[in-house]
This record gives sequence, C-alpha cells and structure tokens, in this order.
Amino acid sequence: MITRRSLFAAGGGALLLSACETAVTLDGRFPIMDVLGTQSDVSDFRAALRRTELAEMLNGPGPYTVFAPTNLAWAATSQEFRNGGAASLRNFIAGGRLRLPDIRARNNRVRMLSGIDVVLVGGSPNEPRVQAARASAAPSGASASIIRPNLLCSNGVVHILQGALIPT
Repeated sequence: MITRRSLFAAGGGALLLSACETAVTLDGRFPIMDVLGTQSDVSDFRAALRRTELAEMLNGPGPYTVFAPTNLAWAATSQEFRNGGAASLRNFIAGGRLRLPDIRARNNRVRMLSGIDVVLVGGSPNEPRVQAARASAAPSGASASIIRPNLLCSNGVVHILQGALIPT
C-alpha cells in the first residue's frame, strides 16, 4: 500500500538525486570531450574524434587546445579529409592551454599536432580569423572565424570555428 508519507519520501529522493547530477559548464571543471558535447553545432567533429584514439587523449590530463569546426564547416571539407581519421583531426589540436591572449603572445602562431601552423590573421576582437599555414610559412590555407573563443576545460581550451583549417 502506498501512503502519502512514502510518496513524499520517494519524491524527495528523486529531487535529491537530480541535485547530484552536474551539468557540464564552461568554467574549466570538465574535460574537452565533455565541453564539446555541450556544443551541439560541433557534434560531427566530436563524433569524428570519438572514432579515433584522440577522444581518449582529449579526456586525459592535457593540456590541449582544440579548434573545433562547426557541423556546417566540417561538412564542407572533402570526404577524403573527413575520413582521414586521427591524421586529419590533428590539424585541429595543439598542445598547451592557449586562449586568444596566449596565441597573440606567441606571435599569433600555434603549431598543431599535425605539424601545420594556425595563424591569427585578423577579423574582429569578438570574432578573430585564423588561417592554416605550412610550418613556419606564410598562411596559405583555408581561413575561419573563431565564433566562440576560450571555452575553458579542465585539460585545455576549445575555440569554435566557422570554417576548417586545411593548409594548401
């Protein structure tokens, strides 16, 4: 028999359990893969990472900087590039926790795990532009706007791009 008291106790328990669930926030408490999971417009890029060992790496201690292209930008890359696995995805990941001021302090240039460079090439303070470049060369690849910079993670930082970084 269900009494009013047992119904109240069950409801209170459910309320207590829901309070224990922690929403992923962008304040540096959660790893990169969790933060990417909060950004619905980069779900295709996140899925590509999950198909490789890079997802495990990005859940590890880091630190890493990820330039994550939106779904629209990711879809605009060639099928060959999207199916390139970890080799292609390394174009979007750098070692270190590099917020925009940190990148500017590095002469506007960051070396990615693939060996290419990403260079700040202008844009506005709210939406700076980055462009891919061969190592130590002038920018020559595709450029993209950073539409959401400096998403802090426990093991790095994420910048959301409206474009893909592929050097020519």
